[in-house]
Amino acid sequence: MSEPRLTVALSNDFFKAFGRLPEKARGKVATFISKFRDNPRSPGLNYERIEGGKDPMIRSIRVDQDIRCIVRAPEEGNTYVLLWIDKHDEAYQWARRRTCHVNRVSGALQVVDVEAAEMAVSEALATGMPAPQVVPQPTPVPTAAEFPASLFAHGSDEQLMQLGVPEALLPAVRAVTSEESLTRLIEWVPQDCVDGLILLAEGKPIEAVIEELERQRPAAIDPSDVAAALDTPESRAEFLVITDDDELEAMLSAPLELWRVFLHPSQRRLVERDWSGPVRVLGGAGTGKTVVAMHRARWLAKQLNKSHATGRVLFTTFTRNLATDIRASLTKICSPEELQRIEVIHLDGWVMSFIKSQGLQVRVFNDEARDSGWSLAMDVADTSLGLVERFYREEWKEVVLSQGCRSRDDYLMARRVGRGTRLNRQQRMQIWPVFDALRAEFRQRGLWEPEEAKQIATDLLNRSDQPPLYAAVVVDEAQDLDVASFSLLRALVGEPRTNDLFIVGDPHQRIYGKPVVLSRCGIEIRGRARKLRINYRTTEETRAWATAVLQGLDFDDLDGGSDPSSDYRSLLHGDDPLVRGFEDPADEQSFLVNTLKQLRDEQQSLASTCVTARTKKAVEKLNGLLQAEGFATRVIQADESDDPSDPALRLATMHRVKGLEFDQMFLPGLTADQVPLRRIMDECPDQLSKALFEQQERSLLHVAATRAKKRVVVSFSGKPSPFIAKPE
Repeated sequence: MSEPRLTVALSNDFFKAFGRLPEKARGKVATFISKFRDNPRSPGLNYERIEGGKDPMIRSIRVDQDIRCIVRAPEEGNTYVLLWIDKHDEAYQWARRRTCHVNRVSGALQVVDVEAAEMAVSEALATGMPAPQVVPQPTPVPTAAEFPASLFAHGSDEQLMQLGVPEALLPAVRAVTSEESLTRLIEWVPQDCVDGLILLAEGKPIEAVIEELERQRPAAIDPSDVAAALDTPESRAEFLVITDDDELEAMLSAPLELWRVFLHPSQRRLVERDWSGPVRVLGGAGTGKTVVAMHRARWLAKQLNKSHATGRVLFTTFTRNLATDIRASLTKICSPEELQRIEVIHLDGWVMSFIKSQGLQVRVFNDEARDSGWSLAMDVADTSLGLVERFYREEWKEVVLSQGCRSRDDYLMARRVGRGTRLNRQQRMQIWPVFDALRAEFRQRGLWEPEEAKQIATDLLNRSDQPPLYAAVVVDEAQDLDVASFSLLRALVGEPRTNDLFIVGDPHQRIYGKPVVLSRCGIEIRGRARKLRINYRTTEETRAWATAVLQGLDFDDLDGGSDPSSDYRSLLHGDDPLVRGFEDPADEQSFLVNTLKQLRDEQQSLASTCVTARTKKAVEKLNGLLQAEGFATRVIQADESDDPSDPALRLATMHRVKGLEFDQMFLPGLTADQVPLRRIMDECPDQLSKALFEQQERSLLHVAATRAKKRVVVSFSGKPSPFIAKPE
């Protein structure tokens, strides 16, 4: 009889703890893991039980004189799970608090901090609510009827466990009666149940939540079969089964880049699946949308390689700098063979290249060429209408280009809701010759508006009798794309089919475009619309502050519906954003310099700190100031990716930091003239344009703040931006 297969897994927490060890200790741990994998039953390992521990299966193993590894080691069987690594006392303290069991309903392997559960129930007692006894082993618990004030009273124990709640934590979950206690709760419950708890707290029926999150109960579960439990999507979000030495070595060399391996169950279900058509994924800042998109591109490339099919995956986004960052990140998760299947380019760049390949003359616009074209076109304007050039320019942008009007008849049928100036049919006929003249002048010079270039590219693709150019397209930051962009994406993959389009975005972060409706662009997402609700990057304190910037605004869901911001939370906690106001700009500069110096003294490096400003000019001014104060700085430009090895303080515009993340974000100069940018606000021709620009500016501030993983520091001198709260 052959020896049963040996399974060794490492937890997400193990990698986090490993990353905090000194470099010398990490080398010893890597050697230990290699030996452990060879023979976890070696007599020399010296397993020790945890005195006073909650789980008899959790043991300690000596790595060296100082370091201990905490492992779930079975009395019988061949599945071992490395849970934690730390100094002796700290490792034992961690181990005493926790249990590691298979959820008998969901089938997932879960690590539970039992002491945290007991503390939560104690807090419930302090508020006058009756609290049940909490024990680490599965026992009968009070029914929902005993706790009518609970946010989760409308679900049975079995249903809550199906959503990922460990049986030992059911009493603590039942004790939650407010948003505040829910925020504390999701800090320490297993991540695979957070989505469900958020939706239940919003008042959704538990049956609908189970269906939305696709938490189908397995047919049969053996609570003693840890190997089978490790294969569930929920467990794969928290544990990595080691099957390859090279993969383990790569993980240990970069333990903080956990996004490369650990996907939340809701993320993995999006990535590793054959979808019957286009998929749209929404998610707030820090919920891992781009991570999901990159893993999806990798998965698609892997499937193409497995099946030896032809075709490539296009990964595209709105801006060039985001494409640059994504290209660099994909090299960290993809094999060379997978990378060969993935093309990464921002959409306008792809369009320009494609049009040139079709033999069409095309040049990039500049302000001088645009102004010259308008000057000539206005020569044919009907002066009897009394309309100024600014009106024509806005009409061209907001109506003709945005709705794809190519002829006078198209323009006569176009919607002009919110344009302010009413036009009858005759007036539109008198206006159109200006647009005809403008287009002719641009064509003569080889100039194409981005919307027109996309329309021409779409026409060429739709008229072609060749197979689709791409096997699949993955789109990031979709909220900034326009109607012409989505129509083009539809043409790039041809008729609707399996795995054709994967679209991710967040309308709350729309800083360029306007709302679109995917179904009007030939992209039907019914039944394939999903949302990510867990913020893994930003602390709850920063998330709440940044979300308050958007208070009172309504956001779409990219398909005609709405997208609320109330149904996502952060798993992290930290300091509240620091907001400081000054009368004198010199005092604000001193505050910025002194705070950065203090941070540098504490951390020895400012590589994960970024100072951002609304404009390039403001960034240049800040850069000069900080260099004069002795700071080594690095300005992140639009066409380059960041270099993590550079220890310098980062500076970038608010637009450029989109897609990046830092420990600390400094947002100086947030005055009423800078955010919203006054010179552009004053040029808006009507209230609708002003409202749109203001919403984009509020979203821009929201984006900049949510780049911070630990803390945001906001300052201003004089009148503050109306989007931020004044300091107390």
